[in-house]
Amino acid sequence: MTGTGRTRTILFLIADTGAGHRSAANAIVRAMAELKQQRRQAPAARGRHPATGAGDAHPAYNMVIVDAFEECSHFPLRNGVFLYGPAIKYSPRLYGRIYRATNSTQRFEAARRICQPFLRQGLRRLIERIQPDVIVSVHPLLNHITLQVLNDIGIRIPVLTVVTDLVSIHCAWFARGVDAYSVPTETARQLALGAGVAGKRVRLLGMPIDPKFARAPEYTREQFRAELGLDPTLPVILLVGGGEGAGGLRLAAETLKYVDLPAQLAIITGRNQRLRADLQRELGEFAMPTHVFGFVKNMPTFMRAADVVVTKAGPGTICEALACDLPIILTGAVPGQEEGNIDYVLDNEVGLYAPTPDDLIAALDRLIEPSGSELAWFRENACRLSHAQASFDIARLILSYVPAGKAPSVWGGWSKRAHARRPRVTVLRHVVAARMPPLPVPIGARLRARRMGRHAPNRSYVFGLARMAEVRRLLRRERDAQI
Repeated sequence: MTGTGRTRTILFLIADTGAGHRSAANAIVRAMAELKQQRRQAPAARGRHPATGAGDAHPAYNMVIVDAFEECSHFPLRNGVFLYGPAIKYSPRLYGRIYRATNSTQRFEAARRICQPFLRQGLRRLIERIQPDVIVSVHPLLNHITLQVLNDIGIRIPVLTVVTDLVSIHCAWFARGVDAYSVPTETARQLALGAGVAGKRVRLLGMPIDPKFARAPEYTREQFRAELGLDPTLPVILLVGGGEGAGGLRLAAETLKYVDLPAQLAIITGRNQRLRADLQRELGEFAMPTHVFGFVKNMPTFMRAADVVVTKAGPGTICEALACDLPIILTGAVPGQEEGNIDYVLDNEVGLYAPTPDDLIAALDRLIEPSGSELAWFRENACRLSHAQASFDIARLILSYVPAGKAPSVWGGWSKRAHARRPRVTVLRHVVAARMPPLPVPIGARLRARRMGRHAPNRSYVFGLARMAEVRRLLRRERDAQI
């Protein structure tokens, strides 16, 4: 409690399937913290709360980020979700096929019904314990289940979705009942409208990136290079592979090892300590001056010191580069969800696509040239396309749904026993039974049953599988419960 009333809670639901979702949530939380600090320093009671229009001061609020699959799910869903990283690293084509196969309303609905029993109860316990005033989903697989759980609990609070894919938007992002969507591009907005989301619920605000990228640079590019210990007089080619140092970073470094351009390399390996150690040992083999860094917390400084960034088509890195007016060379993309990002970069003329080593060398030859005309053109387009203030705009959207400090909480009169509804959950064994033919009965079991004058056992009951008529009845009941 504070002088303005009850402290509100904003719950961010994420999943660490790659670092992008957590990075987006962290960016929004940091922006909200900065807004909170600005309000503390501003004259008291100067404005109205955007959600109420009343004269109440802005409420105090806490922000909680939870990895829903880590905290709430159990085997096999919990283990399956964390196969995302190995899948895109070792079997990207298979991942792309799965992504496309589930990117239809009917197929995703079938997959969701199979998976939701392994998350629903755990997520319900989390929400009942935290009692949030607003829920923000930053992962496509958490939108539908969150709405289901709130219905089970018997309570209604605002649910917002922050879409973190630029162009290739999976249908799972859009769920009926979400109060507002923040989308990063016009293409994403059109896809949301095409999925049946009302136009007033869709806000084109950009991709949430660290608030540091929104600040105007204090130094010139040469001064940023000197701050990082780089040669101020040489152009910088920045190689990044995300927080895990993946995404073809090793191949790009090997490609440029023997290429002599009038530039210097800055390679950021992230948490990939093995790659960093390997590159450190091989520094003497590089034709260009080369600097190797591990995980860094000052990425805005590196991007403002660079002349071009070489990376895979991750949405976060692309938007961070645009915020720094930095031209982009894309070396690859995760099949399915990132493939559209290549077209986004090319169509808006902010970079080049170089899927092979020869293409990468040719692209750098084009950009690192004395005239620098194409590089300047890409910088101008990046400045036009950037949404550097996106995290603050999204933070303000979320705060507009936070009740005023003195407004009564929807949780105040809530009683778990009086209001909660018993969820109708289709157990996995019923789904399996609906898709499996009866198993053959072993000959020994048939002979024993015949000697005892009984019928042979029905293997459809093995492991507790129900009869097909009961399975159909349960599935119809589950379907009706979701309507």
